[in-house]
Amino acid sequence: MAAITVCHAVGCTNREDSRKRGIPSGSADVRQSIPDDEWKKTLGVGRLCAEGAEPDREQSEKAKILYVRDFGAKGDGINNDGSPIRKAITVLKKAEPGSRLVFDANTTYYISSGEYALALQNLKNVTIEGKNTTILAKPIMGLCLIQDCTNVVIQGINFDYKTKPYAVADVIADKGNGVVHIKTDRSLNFRGTYSQPAADYFGVVDRTEGRYHVGITSIKVVDSAERIYEVRCNDVFAGRDERIRMMTDDGYRFIVPMPNVGQAIEQAFTVIGNEDLTMKDCNIWSAAKFMFFLNGNNGIIKFQNVHIAPAPGEDAHIVGWRDGFHCKENRAQLIWENCSAKYLYDDVFNISASMLQVQKAEENRLYLYWQETGGAYPHIRAGDTVSFFDTASGEQIGSGTVRQTAVYGAETTVILEEPLAGIEARESCKAVVDTLAAPGSIIRNCNFQGTFRFRSPIYISDSRLHVTRMWLNVEAPWEGPVTNRVLFSNCVFTFDNPKEKFIHIGSGNSNWKNAENPYRVKDIVFFHCSIRQDAVEIGEAESAHDEVCFPDCY
Repeated sequence: MAAITVCHAVGCTNREDSRKRGIPSGSADVRQSIPDDEWKKTLGVGRLCAEGAEPDREQSEKAKILYVRDFGAKGDGINNDGSPIRKAITVLKKAEPGSRLVFDANTTYYISSGEYALALQNLKNVTIEGKNTTILAKPIMGLCLIQDCTNVVIQGINFDYKTKPYAVADVIADKGNGVVHIKTDRSLNFRGTYSQPAADYFGVVDRTEGRYHVGITSIKVVDSAERIYEVRCNDVFAGRDERIRMMTDDGYRFIVPMPNVGQAIEQAFTVIGNEDLTMKDCNIWSAAKFMFFLNGNNGIIKFQNVHIAPAPGEDAHIVGWRDGFHCKENRAQLIWENCSAKYLYDDVFNISASMLQVQKAEENRLYLYWQETGGAYPHIRAGDTVSFFDTASGEQIGSGTVRQTAVYGAETTVILEEPLAGIEARESCKAVVDTLAAPGSIIRNCNFQGTFRFRSPIYISDSRLHVTRMWLNVEAPWEGPVTNRVLFSNCVFTFDNPKEKFIHIGSGNSNWKNAENPYRVKDIVFFHCSIRQDAVEIGEAESAHDEVCFPDCY
């Protein structure tokens, strides 16, 4: 499908109109950022909603500076500093507003006990401060839990695992039927046979472009001294035999999970229930599976100068096995400034909210079912905005404001301020809480490589995005909303190759022609971006309603 250059998306105009408005026109040789205030205003994105975390703003005269070394932390990278650090955090929790917990600069703290290397819970108006300080965790624990904190800053810390969650191998023999022998760059640290801990356990072909997952059933020791192992590969991911051929014939290496470490826990960073949190000047050098899980946060959650990349001296093209930032059910405005990420083998971003199903409708009283978990949906509250659409009819039903909500067992009851015509109790009638999908989030001056999923209104500016795949869509019955009001401004897009389509914009609404107001992806604007427009695939409903445009792109 040809890319659309003129559209009727909200405020969308052609190149000539933009000149009449006094906005400079982009060209292949004029690549400075140009003003986008009109676009931000039209789409209602790009505005910072509040100040965010500033513990010094609340500083008390009794604020303290605490040093982890005073609690017995050695910082030699060898001895377990877990207990002294936990003691220091306990004291910080009781300290006056504006207090700081300081880790020595250019120092490595090894932590081998606890569920998380750092457990930051119920902290308020404080700063966790390092300066090129490394937290080195023994597998397998989370790197950092940040829960129920208010107005907290974490800065100057590098996070890493002592045993990396991966190994890099040469495939030295193809035994047929998905069985290969590999020679790894490090010991896999087990005896006998290691069986897959989950059905989707996988390795990847070590290629910097594309994604070439290979399902793994088991790994068996062949010669531990020579680091030779037998890997049984399965068909969970398509193209198994071709991907094995890439490694045997084309010389690509095989990145495999470290047994008992890689993919053994869900996420490295658990960020839940916080209000106003900033992480800045930090590096994350490895993660066992997911990198960040953000859920139930409020206020401003900001990442500033945070970089996800291999540790210095590590030449493997991997940092983590799954998502970089998996963000669901957040009211917070999420902000990334001067950040980067690469070598992740799932989405760099998945910013969304869970999809619900209407089980019963009695005027403005609705009974909703959370299909993903089969349980109640406790996140919704009065004042939230909920959107409804029907995958069978193709209709966008509309949006309503929640007056009251209650949870009884696995059932979630919602009372809207006003009844909404068209809501029916059937599997195809879907609901998404728009206010829980981090609407109005911002990505600015960043450099990200990988796959992306954006669903709620977001402003992405002055950034470099290398796109292996990008989806601006809706994924019934699991995740929504239907993507709307996304502004890419002054960005540079690159792709894995010059031929394929890499950005997929569409609702997948197969009944849009029969719908009076079809649900669809709306108001997607690429403004003054360097982008190959034929790399963008636009859905039928979106194309018919001119929902995507590329003003001043080059």
